Amino acid sequence: MKRDWARLLTIGGAVVIMQSLFWEYARMQPDNNYLVMPWSARGLDSIHGIVFFVLGATLLATGLIVASKFTKAPRNSLMAVGAMVVAAVVLTLIFAAGESVTVGSGLGGAVIGLGVGFVIYLAAQRFAESRLDPDSGAASALRGGTGSLMLIGSLVVGSLLTGLIFGDGIEMSAAVGMLIVMSLLAAITSLMKQQAMAANRMLMASAVVTGTVIGLSGAAIRSTLIRLQAEGGNIPGQYRDTQVTWGYFLANIGVVLFFMGAVMLWARRRDIVQAEQRAAKQRAAAEASAAELAAAG
Repeated sequence: MKRDWARLLTIGGAVVIMQSLFWEYARMQPDNNYLVMPWSARGLDSIHGIVFFVLGATLLATGLIVASKFTKAPRNSLMAVGAMVVAAVVLTLIFAAGESVTVGSGLGGAVIGLGVGFVIYLAAQRFAESRLDPDSGAASALRGGTGSLMLIGSLVVGSLLTGLIFGDGIEMSAAVGMLIVMSLLAAITSLMKQQAMAANRMLMASAVVTGTVIGLSGAAIRSTLIRLQAEGGNIPGQYRDTQVTWGYFLANIGVVLFFMGAVMLWARRRDIVQAEQRAAKQRAAAEASAAELAAAG
C-alpha cells in the first residue's frame, strides 16, 4: 500500500509539537547540582507547554482541512486562508493579551514593507491581466521585462508607504501585530495565481510563523524556570545557568516535519491543478475543432 507521506508528515509534525508538552523544557546547568529548586521545568509546569500544545493542535486541524478535497475549490481555499488568519489572532488574544510589540522598525519593518510592495504588485498584475488579451503584446511584456520593473517599483512603493505609516515603529498589542502579519500573508497567498492553492501556500506560511514563535520562545522558557524557583520560595538561579532541553527542541523538530508535509501537500495540489488545467484546454480545443468541422460540413 502506497504511503501518503505528505499527510503523515503533516499529522506527525503536529503531534510531535503537541506531545512536547510532556517533556522537559528547561533545566539548570549540571554545575548547579540541584542547588536550586526546581532544577528543571516541564511543559506542564508553564504556559509555554500549553501554548505549544495548542499551536500543534491548530496546525493539525488546518493541515487536515487543507489536505482534504474541501479546499480544492478556490472559494473554499480562500475560506481556509481566512480561518487561519482568525485562528492566529484569536490564539494571540488568548495567550498574549497583555503583550505589546513594536511594528515597523528595523528588519521587521523592512520585511513588512516588502510584503506590502509584493501585495501591490500582485494586485496590479491581476488587474492588468484581467483587462488584457492573454495573447497580446502587452500581456507578453507584462510577463517579461515590464513585469520585473513593475515588481521593483511596487517593492519600492510598499517600503516607502510602510515607512510613512509606521515611521520608526508603532507600539501596538501583539494581537494587532499578528493581524497585520497574517493579513499580509493571506493577501499574498490569495492574490497569487491558482487560487485553489491559496490554502496550501497559507499553510506553509503558517508553519513558518509557528516555527518563529516557538523558536524565539527559548529565552522566555529559561526565564520561566527562574521565575518558578522564585515563586517556590527558593533562592533562584541565574539566567546564564539555565538551558533549554528536549521538549523545546522536539517542538522545533515537529515544526520542520510539518513544514515538509505542507510543502508536499502543496506540490501534490499543484500537480492536480495543472493536470486539470491541461485537460480543460484540451477539451476546449477538441470542442473548437468539432465546431469547425460541423460548420465546414
